Amino acid sequence: MNSYIPTSLEEALKILFEHDCYILAGGTDLMVQNHRSSGLLPTFKKDVLFTSQIEGLDYIKVINNELHIGANTKYISMIESKFVPTMLKNVFVEIASPSIRNMATLTGNINNASPAADGTVPLILLDARLVLQSKDNKREISVDDYLIGFKKTDRKPNEMVTEIIVPLTDHKYLWRKVGSRKAESISKVTFLGAYKTSNNKISDFRIALGCVSIKPVRSKQVESKYIGLTIDELKNKKDEIVNDYNQLIEPVTDQRSNKEYKRKVAINLLKSFIDSIK
Repeated sequence: MNSYIPTSLEEALKILFEHDCYILAGGTDLMVQNHRSSGLLPTFKKDVLFTSQIEGLDYIKVINNELHIGANTKYISMIESKFVPTMLKNVFVEIASPSIRNMATLTGNINNASPAADGTVPLILLDARLVLQSKDNKREISVDDYLIGFKKTDRKPNEMVTEIIVPLTDHKYLWRKVGSRKAESISKVTFLGAYKTSNNKISDFRIALGCVSIKPVRSKQVESKYIGLTIDELKNKKDEIVNDYNQLIEPVTDQRSNKEYKRKVAINLLKSFIDSIK
């Protein structure tokens, strides 16, 4: 196994063009996935490209009412930034432990493509996009389209994510993370619901659920059914909304909880969100 520590994006993309590599930023996912017994270094099956020394990939800025986050930006920087909206901060502050948040990146959370990745839920709800670059190309893709399955993404071997773009909004929202304990907990179910109202009518309505399928669940088709209703009309359709999402989620039993529990919790959180709309 070879390791590469580029100091520029150009150098990193050239390495990816020539070698098949793991891309490691904070390493809080990859190091755990490749760990061995105590006292032994992790074993990687292919070369590793370390991104922490690449200049120009650690930033947070707002351009045209969109939040731009560099690929090397740590969670702690986002939590402390004046530019990052409260919705995102409330999600990020519940991810892992303070020591992990000082090392981990949102980009790594996305690329890990775990159904239990908390950071991807608000990104999908907010229509966030990723910028991917290779030696000869640059493209944008929505986070929803980028995540294509369990531990699977649309990233090509010669590409790396260089930026996350999140549209800024002023939705009212409800975020809930259900785990085994209050701190340093891996999620059993996550829920984020957001809405806007105008003249007592629903002008925007969004729901994203984590840990209940191979990737976070969101359906714009279902959401569109309820836009334009009055608040009372929406609440009167609670059973219909519950049925819509009950058909979309496909939880599985794992070491954290069984699929029946996950489904029940997800539905209860959905009901609570609908009841909270005002």
